[in-house]
Parts: sequence; C-alpha cells; structure tokens
Amino acid sequence: MRKLIALSTFYLISLSILPTVAEEKESISTGLKPFVLIARLHALPEERETVIALSRHADARVKATEPGMLLHTFDRDPSDPLGFVWTEVYANSDALIFHLENPDLIAYLEEVSPLLDSFTVELYGDVSNAAIQQLRATGTPTTHYETELGYIRDLTP
Repeated sequence: MRKLIALSTFYLISLSILPTVAEEKESISTGLKPFVLIARLHALPEERETVIALSRHADARVKATEPGMLLHTFDRDPSDPLGFVWTEVYANSDALIFHLENPDLIAYLEEVSPLLDSFTVELYGDVSNAAIQQLRATGTPTTHYETELGYIRDLTP
C-alpha cells in the first residue's frame, strides 16, 4: 500500500510539473527576444574585393537605418580568403522582418548574389515563424536552431 501511495504521489507531482515545462518551452518561441543570425557567403575568386566593397556599403546603410540590429559584423573566414560571415544580433523577430524589407538590403543582395557561389543562413534562438518564413521565401537556404535552454542577460542600466 505504501508503494502505491508513493507511486501515486510521484505521478501527481510529475503531472503538476509538466505544464510548467511546457509553458517554459512555449515562452521560448515568442519572437520577442534577441537572437543571432549567421550568414555564410563565398565569393567567386575574381569578385572578392567587390564583395567586400558592397558589404562595407551595406553595413553602413544597415547601421544608419536599422535600430533593431544590435550587432552587425562582416568577418573573414580564417581558412578561406573567399569566405565571409555576417554575424548579426537582432533585438527581436520584428527587427529581422524590418531588415528583410529594407530597400538597402534588397539592393545589396541583388548586387552581391551574382558574385557568390554560395550563401546560407543560420538562425540561433527565439525567432518567430513569420520571420523564418519570410527569410526562407527569399530562397536563401536557412536553418533554424531552436533554443532548448539558456538565458538572455538583462543589460538595462
């Protein structure tokens, strides 16, 4: 009888925890938190300098027009002189949607795409389905790595 009571108690406690776990997982996919986007591109050999120049201009325009872009860097692949990585941190999913609709970004992609032999995007974290779908609609190969656990530190002074 004690085993049955203990087992019943364990079962009831387990059931009371399950909604909390589900709620935590649900709250992760709100699209309201900062997240990271990594865009990997590879220039055609004769186009490396043009890709860098176009990217420099795009970076300046994004800085001037997108307050939701918290970090925006264009980094060289240390093992491949034709490889580059955009690292971007967005305030939230609306900031990514704004970025995708930014005429300066659209012009950059139209100009730089013919100069590349590959371009892929990786999303890390809390990104809304709407933002993911809008990115995928561009035809860019996109992988979303959903957050399983972790936190975002509040840096508000």
